[in-house]
Amino acid sequence: MTPEVQFIKDNGKPVWAIIPYAVYEEMKRRLAVAQAQENISYPLDVAEMHAIKGYSLIKAWRIYLHKTQKELATALHITQGAFSQIENSDHNQAETLDRIAKALNILPEQLVL
Repeated sequence: MTPEVQFIKDNGKPVWAIIPYAVYEEMKRRLAVAQAQENISYPLDVAEMHAIKGYSLIKAWRIYLHKTQKELATALHITQGAFSQIENSDHNQAETLDRIAKALNILPEQLVL
């Protein structure tokens, strides 16, 4: 679904675009990631698990750091099943990624490409 964008015009020329707040938050998160991307690095094992085995970055980091889903779920105060869903999702919220990064002691930007 494409979010509805409203335009405010002045003399027929668009001067403002109004977007849903969730879209704004996602744009802000992506911009921060793009700006930080130049300074982000990944261990070779994490990169290989992600690129070759198709693991999510969350799963690759978890395995690399020798953590179980249960350990991270406990640290995040959620169930192991809920963590499994997060680990296999391509669309986690920035706050979720921040919490997972903190539990793994890595940068949130290391959980996205």
